[in-house]
Amino acid sequence: MAQTGPVDDVMLRDPYEVLGVDKGATPQEIKSAYRKLALAYHPDKNQGAQAEAAAEKFRELSTAYGILSDEDKRRRYDKEGFGGLEKKDLEVEIDLSSLGIFTTAVAAVFSKLGVPIKTTVAPMVLEAASAGNFNARPLRFGQALSDRVDKSGCHYYTLELQQTHIDGGFVIGTHSAAGSKFKLLMFVRTADSPGGQWELVLQEDSMKVKKNMQIAGLYFLHCNTYHIAPKPTQLEIAEYPENALFRRLESMQPREKPLQLEPGQILLAVYGDNWFKRVSYTVEAVIPDESPSSSSQAHVEQLQKVESELLSTKEELRVFEKHYKEAQARYVEAAEKFGSMRDKVDSLLGTREDAYLGLLDVPDIGKPGESPAAVSEQPTGPDEQAPAKPRGVLGSLWRR
Repeated sequence: MAQTGPVDDVMLRDPYEVLGVDKGATPQEIKSAYRKLALAYHPDKNQGAQAEAAAEKFRELSTAYGILSDEDKRRRYDKEGFGGLEKKDLEVEIDLSSLGIFTTAVAAVFSKLGVPIKTTVAPMVLEAASAGNFNARPLRFGQALSDRVDKSGCHYYTLELQQTHIDGGFVIGTHSAAGSKFKLLMFVRTADSPGGQWELVLQEDSMKVKKNMQIAGLYFLHCNTYHIAPKPTQLEIAEYPENALFRRLESMQPREKPLQLEPGQILLAVYGDNWFKRVSYTVEAVIPDESPSSSSQAHVEQLQKVESELLSTKEELRVFEKHYKEAQARYVEAAEKFGSMRDKVDSLLGTREDAYLGLLDVPDIGKPGESPAAVSEQPTGPDEQAPAKPRGVLGSLWRR
C-alpha cells in the first residue's frame, strides 16, 4: 500500500545525478539514459557476488526515473527537492517477468484491491529489439491485425512511413476487447549506432475505457493530444474524497513524440502486461483522411475541441479548488459554531424548564413506564383521602 508523508532526502541521491543527465534534459533524453543503465544493472544480468549491489542500483535507477519521467513529480522536485515529494511518489515499476508465481499472485491481489502497481517492459525485450533479434510482421495503413501475446511476451510489427503520412497525420492504435492490459511500444533506428539499432522512443500503457475495453494509441496528428492518467483509486482519495475531481485532470500533459519523424520504417510492438494470461488484441494504423469511416475527420475535430476545453477546465479547477477549500473551511467553522450554539440553547432551555417546573412544584414523572415518586407517596388506603396541600408559591398563598 502506498505510504504518505514527507521524504527524507538525506537517504536519497539527486535523480539527475543517478541517471547522469542535466536538469534541462528532455523527457526523451531521460528515458534513453534510464533504459541504458537499467539494462546494465538489471538483476537478470547480474548474478552471484554482484547481485545485491546491482539490485540496489537498479532500484535507485527506477526511483530516479519514476520522479523525472512524471511531469508533476519532476516539477515538485525541481522546486523543493525531496521535500516536495511524498513516500508514495517513490514507488518503482516492477518487471512481471522477474517475479515468481507467488509474488505475482500477491501483486495481482493488491492491484485488484486498488493499490496502484506500475509495471515496466522486461529489459530482455528491449535488448532483443535493440539487437534486431526478433521476427516482425508488416503492418499496413488501413489494415487491422489480431493476435494473442503471452504475459511479458512481445509481438513486433514494421510500418513503412511516407512523407505524405507524416504531412497528413496518422494514428497507431491497439485495443483488447477482453480487458487485458498491454503496452504499445514504438522504436526508431538510431543514426549513431552500427547497423542502425532500434531504440524505444514511445511507450503507451493501455487504459480501461467503456465496456471493459483496454486501449492504447500513438497519435501523430496536426492537433495536440494529451495523456491523462486513470482516475484516482478509492485508496488514493480516502482521506479527501474531493480529489476524485480536483486530481482528475492534474496529470494532463502532451503526449510524447519523437523530435522529428522521417520517411522510412518504424518498429511497433505489443507487450503483454497481464498478470497471468495471454492478451488478445487488435493493432492497426489509420490515416484519418483516408479512413473508410466518413466521420473520421469529424472525430479529429471533436478531439481537438474537447482537448482544448479540458485544458481550460484544468486551470479552472485549480482556481476553484482554492475557493472550495476556503468555503469548506468557513463551512466547518460555521458548522462547529452551529453545534456550539445549538448545545447552548438546549442547555439554557433545559435550565429554564427546570426552573419553571421547580417554581410550580410540578412532580418529576421520570421515564415513561415508571411510577412517579410523588405518586408513590400519595395515600392509597380508604382512610387516607385527605388532599395534599399545595407547596411552593401556591402553597404559601394557600397557607395565607
